[in-house]
Amino acid sequence: RDRPIARARTRQLAEIVNSGIQPMQNLAVLEQVALIAPAADKKAWCAHFVGRGLDALEALAQESSGRYLVGNDVTLADVCLVPQLYGARRFGVALDRYPRLTEVEGRLAQIEAFEQAHADRQPDAVGHQ
Repeated sequence: RDRPIARARTRQLAEIVNSGIQPMQNLAVLEQVALIAPAADKKAWCAHFVGRGLDALEALAQESSGRYLVGNDVTLADVCLVPQLYGARRFGVALDRYPRLTEVEGRLAQIEAFEQAHADRQPDAVGHQ
């Protein structure tokens, strides 16, 4: 695989999460939504924007993925993917629409660093022992 193209695709996929999805589910944004539209369903708001971003991520991953989102090496795109899918589940997004993303997530879950970094394993996680 052409390294400059792979690096550019890595940044593209990471930025879909970083600047396209994550800000729309940020607590400060949700507080502003509640001020502007008090009756708004914040969970539905998040699910909408998370779904739009994951649609784009899935389509691009179909073109660039191997074992991971960009080829066969773990990249920043994979690091961004895992917590975003965790958040998607929290907002009730149906992940069956994203077979490539969840397939990659399953592979990443087998890597010790990803296992240790999982949100449920962090000291501030609800129910953390």
